[in-house]
Amino acid sequence: MVGRILVGIDGSKSSWTAADYGIYFSKKLKRPVVGVHIVDIRLLETPFIEDLAGALGFTTYADITPKLKEILDERGKALLDEFAQRCREAGADCSIAQAFGIVANELVDMADPEDLIIVGKTGIHNKFAPLFLGSTSEAVARKSKCPVMITTDKFMEIKNVILAFDGREKSVHAAQYLNDLYKDIGIEKLTVITVLEEKSEEKEKHIKELLDSTLKVPYEEKFLYGYPDEEIEKFIIGNKDAYQLVAMGAYGESRIKELILGSTTSFIIHKSPIPVLLVK
Repeated sequence: MVGRILVGIDGSKSSWTAADYGIYFSKKLKRPVVGVHIVDIRLLETPFIEDLAGALGFTTYADITPKLKEILDERGKALLDEFAQRCREAGADCSIAQAFGIVANELVDMADPEDLIIVGKTGIHNKFAPLFLGSTSEAVARKSKCPVMITTDKFMEIKNVILAFDGREKSVHAAQYLNDLYKDIGIEKLTVITVLEEKSEEKEKHIKELLDSTLKVPYEEKFLYGYPDEEIEKFIIGNKDAYQLVAMGAYGESRIKELILGSTTSFIIHKSPIPVLLVK
């Protein structure tokens, strides 16, 4: 059972889409949604302030720091007020929270293990604000102790879901998570994809047995063969109009192996044209 739904709000298009999903889940699951805005303290650090002060004609960065902090604080409050208004109009149970800090760290620290964090894939980007959610969504997913959903710029009601399943512990957790969501949000079709290096009746039998013992909802299984990154991407992109969400275990490899071979999780976050739900 999901506890709260925390949504990262930074004013970007994808963060407002994340807000739409947060409200959607709040109403479907009958759980509270919290709009969260973090004022990134990196925007108040000396190198950035010096550049900004020079650009705006201030003689010292000390003159502008309090003013910038006040502006960022007021901007955050305005964004959260807009989020709260959207919630009220939709009839969702919501609250808001704002803090100063490193975006990923603060957002993760606010969440409990049973919560769900929703953030947009692409955040605010302009010459004076390069460090908002768009560059930290993956950091949130990696550091979070609860499931994280990373959204695209377009809201779609979730009816058909892909589960990327490799039989390891975190993909089993993702399957178990979908057991709870299936009825609550009204999933109509669940397709499980498993990528093997080559066809193997023994491995396929093992995966099927594991799925049958884990999933308590109807599903169809598809086996693909090749490299996981490439085959999962190919399936998602080839079926992007038929599915509205892909779920998978988050960061199943060791950090050393990720550094050498790369991370399937990171690859799919960047490549998927539909929202990605990551479960640990």
